[in-house]
Amino acid sequence: MEDKNIYDVIIIGGGASGLFCASAYGRRVNGLILEKTNFAGRKLLMSGSGQCNITHSGDIKEFIGHYGEKGKKIRSALYKFSNKAVIEFFQEKGVLMMSREDGKVFPEALNAQVVLEALTEGARENGFEIRYEHSVRRIQPLNGRYIIICDGAHGKKKSEFQTHKIVVAAGGCSYPSTGSDGSMLQVLRELGLEIIPPRPSLTPIFVQNYPYEELSGISLSPALITVNGKRVCDDLLLTHRNFSGPGAINISRYVKTGDVLMINYFPGKTFEEIFSDFKQKVTKNSKQTITFLLEYLGTAIPKRFMEKLCERAGIDSGQKASGLNGSQLRTLAELLTKDTFSVSGTGGFSAAMATAGGVSLDEINLKNMECKKYPGLFIIGETLDVDGDTGGYNLQFAWSSGYLAGNTID
Repeated sequence: MEDKNIYDVIIIGGGASGLFCASAYGRRVNGLILEKTNFAGRKLLMSGSGQCNITHSGDIKEFIGHYGEKGKKIRSALYKFSNKAVIEFFQEKGVLMMSREDGKVFPEALNAQVVLEALTEGARENGFEIRYEHSVRRIQPLNGRYIIICDGAHGKKKSEFQTHKIVVAAGGCSYPSTGSDGSMLQVLRELGLEIIPPRPSLTPIFVQNYPYEELSGISLSPALITVNGKRVCDDLLLTHRNFSGPGAINISRYVKTGDVLMINYFPGKTFEEIFSDFKQKVTKNSKQTITFLLEYLGTAIPKRFMEKLCERAGIDSGQKASGLNGSQLRTLAELLTKDTFSVSGTGGFSAAMATAGGVSLDEINLKNMECKKYPGLFIIGETLDVDGDTGGYNLQFAWSSGYLAGNTID
């Protein structure tokens, strides 16, 4: 009689990439998903503020630049199962999709639950059972198979499973409360795989002497943010403690403590252009400074924000614009176009949307996501050293890598 604990394939991790791999699997198998927590897809349910931004509607060729230097390496994976293929996959499962003006693609229901249900049902149809509260502690190669050793649920004794193929889809370190705590990286390190030290990605940015505590909730749309030669022009959200919003979150991938962060809140013009305009237009202008500034800037800059910039420049926003001297105009123009801060840190893993670092891509055959050192061991999703911008790019890689692993396994 066949041992029920010997499986065709075992997927470690019941998150986005693992569930997709099972749901999109090329054939029905005797399969098992080992989920560390008591609920699959917790992090998926949080994506897109619960609405699940599954991908982006742009040309797949444009995706490459949204993964930094790793984009070129994962090109083949993205091309083999593109954003259009993702949309078609879900629609065939009854999950209708919609694309917003900004290109973000969501289920029409604007509810991540419908995506999760489609994936879990697809996994079951392909022969996968989900076992919860099974935390993998060791993977042991043995005579062409793999033994997976887990902590048992509710304090029960350790359990072992054998399989011909393994797909590691255990996530990174972001939102550890969902089970994505990075513990699987140590298991893979013990197999001799190179692990790029994980760090938070897609997170708010903290700076020294942050001046906008009282302006929490104000958004600058867009702002140009520059750090370490990287430039991002996108919405910037001011919170009571840090810079957030898509602009700050996307550039946080390139930020470290001590870096100089520069912001142009009015990216349509340079410092030189605004300074020159100010000097020409304030002459004999009897309007209040704040009125003059808002008329010049239009609706791009909120009034409360400009009042704060005036305060930081040592200017009474109620004084006549004609009374501003050249030094004051220069300071205002500098604050508007090249406001400079020293980075004091970024949000930790509990606030990060993604993880930078993980299993080095050099360890993986990126045509099918198989580990070069261990035939039959596949690694996908955020466990790998891949992180993308916000806007559906991280989930796209989860889908693409999951599809490849699920459709190239014998």
